[in-house]
Amino acid sequence: MRFRRFVLLTLTLALHGCVALTRGIVPVDGADPADTGAVRLDIDTDHPVLLRAVDGKPLPGVQVSSRARAFSYVLHPGDRVLWLSDAPYGFPFLPQRLKCYVLRADLAAGARYLLRIDDAMRRPVLIDAMQQNTVAEGVLVDEPLVYERGCRWQ
Repeated sequence: MRFRRFVLLTLTLALHGCVALTRGIVPVDGADPADTGAVRLDIDTDHPVLLRAVDGKPLPGVQVSSRARAFSYVLHPGDRVLWLSDAPYGFPFLPQRLKCYVLRADLAAGARYLLRIDDAMRRPVLIDAMQQNTVAEGVLVDEPLVYERGCRWQ
């Protein structure tokens, strides 16, 4: 009897433990997620890029999108300068460089965009989610060693 309960509990935890979490929505600079005129910026979970700052104002934390937890940012429309970096891999004993990018884009009111690292160009791209065309491309501005220092975007 106890073994059956143990198996049932284990199966229940295994099935519910593999369920993806909800999408995290991060408002930037007072943007309202419920506003239909706000811009939605989704981070691609297969080729993620880290959004570090908007218009020179650093974000309070770094949100890493993955298949388990995807993040979207809500911003005000208009000309925006995004400070981005790639995500370093998790093996700490190999020297690795952090690639830092600046992406300038005019974000349309009510639009939804996808931000991802393009493997072919090796830089971040901003894609219009409705039309599937590239709106803007990031420019590499710094490439420090991960343990040496952070990005210098200016």
